[in-house]
Amino acid sequence: MAARRFLALAILIAGVGVVAPSHVRADPPTRVVSINLCADQLLAFLADPGVLLSVTHLSTDPSLSYVAEQVRDIPINYGRSEEVLTLRPDLVVAGLYAARPAVAMLQKFGIEVIDLPIPETFHEIRRQVRLLSERLGVEPRGQLLIAEMDRRLANVAANHEHMPRALVLGARGFTSGPGTLVHEVLTAAGLRNVAAELGVQGYGQVGLEEIVRADPEIIVVNQPSIQSPSLARDVLAHPALRLLGGQVVRMNPSLWGCGGPHTVEAVEFLAAVAR
Repeated sequence: MAARRFLALAILIAGVGVVAPSHVRADPPTRVVSINLCADQLLAFLADPGVLLSVTHLSTDPSLSYVAEQVRDIPINYGRSEEVLTLRPDLVVAGLYAARPAVAMLQKFGIEVIDLPIPETFHEIRRQVRLLSERLGVEPRGQLLIAEMDRRLANVAANHEHMPRALVLGARGFTSGPGTLVHEVLTAAGLRNVAAELGVQGYGQVGLEEIVRADPEIIVVNQPSIQSPSLARDVLAHPALRLLGGQVVRMNPSLWGCGGPHTVEAVEFLAAVAR
């Protein structure tokens, strides 16, 4: 079975041709494929019309993707090398921790792949925008996106008056402490992250009793609405949260699930809540 699969792939490669290794390619790519949700969004902001040939199937889900409407007419993929190869891309953008078998196969056949790590700070967002805008040959567009993001961040920072204590909650009580983009957003919005007080570093989980004892002034539920009942979501709908003295607000995960210029909207939203 494995031999037949490899033979089929070899025939496919012979049909589409082999792309030159990335170190000899200098011109901006004209056929770009994304196999990562976060790359989908950055490329939707940056790529010229017609250049982005395919995005992941996740990008069409508005609860996950900020650009769901923008990419609805772009063909989707499931991160498999076979479907990418048929598109004859001269650049594939992937995530550093996902679709690794596909990335290895694409690189084996000389296709340029840019691996993007998960950005955990606005500095890393800027770096990724610069990286892609330079590779796509649209540096001015990237510079404008960064400048607008920085202007809006500075405007929020100028309006900080105090720092309420906030806790972000997802299903099963998952939360985000220092070292995450969520923590960066809370800080930029003028909020203190209660997860840090509870000893969470990176991503972690907190129980209902811990939440009640911590008594945050703001609880940010990391989903737009309570969906179908489940044990995983019980903590988000628990009456105890409503009995706390703080405010409960809902955040659409698409604003900060993938870091990008759009993440400044999460900062502005939370800063308005804090006021």
